[in-house]
Amino acid sequence: MDSLPLSFGKAAPPPSAKTDAADSRIATTKRQAEPETVEAPITAPAGLEKTKRLPEGEEDDSDAGESDDEGDDFVPVAEGSELPVSHEVVMKDHTRTVSALALDPSGTRVASGSYDYDIKLWDFGGMNSSFKPFRSWEASEGHQVRDVAFSNSGDMVLGATGNLMPKLWDRNGAFIGEYVKGDMYIRDLRHTDGHVSAVTSVAWHPKNSALFMSGSDDSTIRIWEVENRRKSKNVVVVKSKERGGKTRVSAIAWSGQDGRNIGAACEDGAVHIWAANSNFARPNASVENAHVKGTITSSIVFSRDGKQLATRGGDGTVKLWDARALKKPLWTVSDLPSLNPETNVIFSPDEKYVLTGTAGVKAGVLAGQAEEEKAKELEKNGGEGGKIVVISRERGEVVRKIGVSESSVVKTLWHDKINQIVTGSSDGSIHVLYSPLTSLKGVTLAVTKAPKARAADDFSAASALNQPIIAPHSLPMFKEDFTPSAGGQGGKRRREKDRHDSVKTMKPMPPVVGPGKGGRIGAAATQHMVQGLVRDDLRTQDPREALLKYATSDPSDNTWTQAWTKTQPKAVFDERALKDQEEEDRRREEAEEARKKRKI
Repeated sequence: MDSLPLSFGKAAPPPSAKTDAADSRIATTKRQAEPETVEAPITAPAGLEKTKRLPEGEEDDSDAGESDDEGDDFVPVAEGSELPVSHEVVMKDHTRTVSALALDPSGTRVASGSYDYDIKLWDFGGMNSSFKPFRSWEASEGHQVRDVAFSNSGDMVLGATGNLMPKLWDRNGAFIGEYVKGDMYIRDLRHTDGHVSAVTSVAWHPKNSALFMSGSDDSTIRIWEVENRRKSKNVVVVKSKERGGKTRVSAIAWSGQDGRNIGAACEDGAVHIWAANSNFARPNASVENAHVKGTITSSIVFSRDGKQLATRGGDGTVKLWDARALKKPLWTVSDLPSLNPETNVIFSPDEKYVLTGTAGVKAGVLAGQAEEEKAKELEKNGGEGGKIVVISRERGEVVRKIGVSESSVVKTLWHDKINQIVTGSSDGSIHVLYSPLTSLKGVTLAVTKAPKARAADDFSAASALNQPIIAPHSLPMFKEDFTPSAGGQGGKRRREKDRHDSVKTMKPMPPVVGPGKGGRIGAAATQHMVQGLVRDDLRTQDPREALLKYATSDPSDNTWTQAWTKTQPKAVFDERALKDQEEEDRRREEAEEARKKRKI
């Protein structure tokens, strides 16, 4: 019996040193216990009651007649404890607040934008435990990045870079193009081709990857076709009851998975919903004063079925609304400070929870804004650090608060395929929360990879800049001695001679001939080409000299008539006119001589 197999299939391989090293690296990312965790009421599944735990060996005689199997497997667990937050990885490369964050549909890449004007791409599969981006660039010079979004296929990245034109890149960061801006002198914004003020947010259509929309400070929402960058397809002019009839569009969203509706939140505190197939003349549903007027409603998001939507206000509240009846919120959760106009709100993948971030002691807001005074007051009062707040969607109660850092939590994402929570903070760091038991791939691929061993001659790393530079030939013992001149100045002629010595000055040898002679670049390439062409100087030539250079001393050896020397006919001239002319000239001379003699 000992030789018979106890199970079917391949035998499990024994644990290797490589597996042990990966487990040890995962263990280093484990988070500390959180004293600020809010314990929600413990609820048992339907049909089960909480059982009383007894010491081992004792029996419960209260329900002797009932089966012992019923309800014994239920272990009470606090609501919200299934969140993947047991381990944490910090990716730090931005220098200022992370104001934009997006994950591609597969969960392999992260796009981040910041107040430092840069967009960075992070690849979990190609990254090791150093956690550095593989691509970084300045999206728009001197403008903060306000929003980024991956397309449905994950092959393009759309960005709102603080200027008038949405920009598009591929998934590797190569620039594709930017969309046209409008004419600011046209009063009716429906007749302009693009935005006339800064773009605040962008969103892809949930089903049609060839469409996306953008919201702007010019009080419009524009729907664009990806291939047509010269003019927007549709324009939604948001009308406000404020003076001037315009307001800033701070957040936009498509509804659910079908994109039938468009939602927008504005700075005047209003929330509007339009049907995507309408003429956008007026919203289908609207609620004024959804949030406090003058505060920026920084985010709006629809549930997967499109029947409910959540909003995040600058007044420190999160509200859940019925999209079919925008009159009053289903519930409101307050005391959630928000100082950044990019703070978002999301639904969990199973839509049981609503998540958002809160402001911390180090708010990281821009100087000169209204939020700067609030940030100083919060820091003065010694407020708490930034947290992720988990709210029950059904009851509207705070289930859990997860501390992240002292800085504000601005962006929060929860990807359904990898089951990991990604946040962007005001200190420029990106925190990835995960659980080794329930999370798949994502940042776990990078955690288990050891950093690449750097060669001794590799000085590309930033840490190499802090190392001492060894230059032994700069020491006095290696310098050549020279005898100073009588004036004590060190010999001017010798220094000039050494200056022209290519060996001592390490000067490259100049070319001997050609346009680079003497170390100078010389003329341009086009000038060299023109110099080689045949010059047309017929206009400046003397035609007589040009013909006489072919003349010879022998008249019979003529260059022009050599071809006809054998066939040239004999010349026949009429000499009678010449004889008459000679006779007349002779008579004239004789008459002139006779006249002179008579005068004498």
